[in-house]
Amino acid sequence: MEEYLKILSEQIRYKKALPAIEDEIRVHLQEQAEVNRSLGMDEEKAMQLAVKDMGDPVETGVKLDRIHRPQMAWDMIALMAIVAVISIVIHIAIGLGAEEIAHKTQKDYILSATSCIGIGFLGMLLVYRLDYSILAGKEKLAALLFLTAFTVNILFTGITLNGSSGYGKIGPVLLSPVYLMFLYAPLYGAVLYRYRGTGFKGLGSVLLFLFYPVWLACKIPSISLAGSLLLILSVMFSAAVWKGWFTVPKKIALGIYWGLLAFTPLGIAALLINGVRLSFLPVYQQDRILYFMQNYSASNSYVGKAILDNLKNCRLFGTGNDTAGSLPDYYSDYILTFLSGYYGLVAAITLCLLLCLVAAKAFRIAFTQKNQLGMMMGFGSGLTLFINTLLNIGENFGLFPVTATFLPFFSYTGTGIAVSYLLAGIILSVYRYKNLNIEYFTVPKTDVSMN
Repeated sequence: MEEYLKILSEQIRYKKALPAIEDEIRVHLQEQAEVNRSLGMDEEKAMQLAVKDMGDPVETGVKLDRIHRPQMAWDMIALMAIVAVISIVIHIAIGLGAEEIAHKTQKDYILSATSCIGIGFLGMLLVYRLDYSILAGKEKLAALLFLTAFTVNILFTGITLNGSSGYGKIGPVLLSPVYLMFLYAPLYGAVLYRYRGTGFKGLGSVLLFLFYPVWLACKIPSISLAGSLLLILSVMFSAAVWKGWFTVPKKIALGIYWGLLAFTPLGIAALLINGVRLSFLPVYQQDRILYFMQNYSASNSYVGKAILDNLKNCRLFGTGNDTAGSLPDYYSDYILTFLSGYYGLVAAITLCLLLCLVAAKAFRIAFTQKNQLGMMMGFGSGLTLFINTLLNIGENFGLFPVTATFLPFFSYTGTGIAVSYLLAGIILSVYRYKNLNIEYFTVPKTDVSMN
């Protein structure tokens, strides 16, 4: 048997899969040998016949190699390449349309934007080659290290810029915590995976891992980030509960959670309207929330009015007016408004559909996984891209109040572009190692042999 396993193992190129494959084949051989012994054969002959029935070890090993080797998601990679090329073309067009943009010369802006996209795409390919399953068994530690690093940076050591704290610096490059925090979503997926099979105690732990980063976002302070994170992580939490990962009544647990989640902002609104000040929010943010509730309409703000004027005058194709070019950050937060104003609604809608296609492929990759760790990490990454896309579309088409959002892969923000491609890389890594049995490395061997 050992000689058979040795020859079979030599055919497997992905060595991390070897322990699980060898254990599975060994169990099959032992079970077949037991059947042969029950028919009256001696132990040696029973095992020899079991090995013979298993087939040629080289041929069997080659077949298993095809199943377990890393997979290439060529369609997703091609789609991301198309996204990168379109993004580069858009920013070249934006750069050529202004003598100075984002406090940069025309040449510097184009070089900076294209470099960010190129580096982001290469980073995606690097993460794609990494095995996400290295987190197996280390999910809580990875999440705690991530949150600790952000806590220290946001509360103590980070650079403060334009009233926001927590900026990091690598050489001349500033890294925004608002975008980097979105990398927590796949880590939270790993935390949910680690606590599966637990009851109310485990549920309490994953809720702590959910609300703490939301609180950190408020300390930056960034209410838009806090709201986005709360929505993304809540959907992931709900998916895990609904799939039965926790031994609690699903409908009751989700009803209580979403009921409290809906009641909290209503309670905060009631307090603010009645003149009660909240210690956990800066005064200017409380005033902004109060203004939104009492007086807000898009036409009351300069940016909102510019967006509405652009929508009224833009055409299906071609330039409608130059209102979009007067928007602050039209190359970043309002890039969809810029495209619809200068190139027509069809250009902006096409870009939206392209990003929805990226999200759809991400969800398909996640939900077709055999292992649950990859499924939830891929789901968290895809959901982050999808939610940010929806929020930015809503803002650019006057459906949501004007706030800080970004369009993944396209908004000119170096950190945001990098994070978008890193999340895509995690999704690709999940696909690449989709046939790896993660459970083998995270449960006792006795449990593996029973399955």
